[in-house]
Amino acid sequence: MTTTTTEARKAPPAAVERFQNNRLGMFIHYGLYSLLNRREWAMYYERIPVAEYRLLADQFRPKAGVADEWVRLAKKTGMKYACLTTRHHDGFCLFDTAFTDFNSVKTAAGRDLVREFVEACRAHDIRPALYYSVADWSDSGYTSGQEKDPAGWARFVEVVHGQLKELMSNYGPIDYLFYDGCPAPESWRGAEVNQELRILQPELLISDRCQVDEDVASSEGHLRAHKKTWECCMTTNDSWGCNYGDPQRKTAFTLAAGIATCMHDGGNMLLNFGPLADGSPHPDDLPLYEALGGWVQRNAEAIYGTTPAPFQKHDYKLSCARGNTAYIAFHFYHGPETIVCGIGNRVLKLRLLSPAQDIAFRQEGDKVYLTGLPKEWPDIMPVIAMELDGPPVGVRNPYECGLSKFVF
Repeated sequence: MTTTTTEARKAPPAAVERFQNNRLGMFIHYGLYSLLNRREWAMYYERIPVAEYRLLADQFRPKAGVADEWVRLAKKTGMKYACLTTRHHDGFCLFDTAFTDFNSVKTAAGRDLVREFVEACRAHDIRPALYYSVADWSDSGYTSGQEKDPAGWARFVEVVHGQLKELMSNYGPIDYLFYDGCPAPESWRGAEVNQELRILQPELLISDRCQVDEDVASSEGHLRAHKKTWECCMTTNDSWGCNYGDPQRKTAFTLAAGIATCMHDGGNMLLNFGPLADGSPHPDDLPLYEALGGWVQRNAEAIYGTTPAPFQKHDYKLSCARGNTAYIAFHFYHGPETIVCGIGNRVLKLRLLSPAQDIAFRQEGDKVYLTGLPKEWPDIMPVIAMELDGPPVGVRNPYECGLSKFVF
């Protein structure tokens, strides 16, 4: 049986491995909705007429150097890639496009923010990724629907294809395309355009959010793992675009625990913030990023380029590994008498990564008793390195089978 081109073409293994090793990325939701400071869905939730919403473009004037500021923050926090919303569901484009004047180049800003972003990424050795929403509330062909307005829908689809090709043709190599707002793929020929984009960008990874089986599975706002390359996109609060009414700022511990969960399950963390109207990061986000970046830097050995889950999550420790060294993150910390179970190797040495120090221990079978840890939490989320006599081998928890009877 002959394999079709659509089935055969995916991102090359080296590009997939690079993406997995990057582990951390920054997500940036920025657009006209930022002027309203009431989330990225304000147009939809408040039923703002298209003509009224379009007037916001006359006020959209990001301050100079915003893209460089975003990427510098990503670099400082330990992110290896960054993803910018090139067009959200409102249809306003942050790039120069031949398909609509509703964009940041032909309105008050007078700037191609996607170009600025990509150039900043390259200047700071951050891999560029682009978000694109197929949905477009400002397009009557989309909002009327395929059945009610087939001609309008066909025009809408051509715009989507054309803009995606612009993004993958005009800005040099792009690592990753993050889709959003996607109707059924057959309705906008999603599989077809993806194959065309792969010709333009041979090393491009594409998200499954287009509802086609592509390279990267997505967990939006949660940490559920997938059997393939996957990514959790998470916000610093409960909103993607800036929202002055959202008080739910996450803590550095919560985000560090999320990263550790991704480490254990082999996923990436794409951490979002919504800049203010002028493009500045929200002042409440800055200390959070600073604290998280410090934790990432101190524990980098356990974060980048590791393999997932040498030991069981059932033992309430999060683990990853590199060679003969396993890394265990303590999202619950019990001080000097901490016990780690399920270790099928002989332990040669234990180290606390931050602050760096050797840890006294004794081993009885698959149980390791740590007797030299500090009494108080030594870091936002402590991580130990466990040097073993060979590649990590886990020992099954004898109570594991009973867990299936519980509802979590």
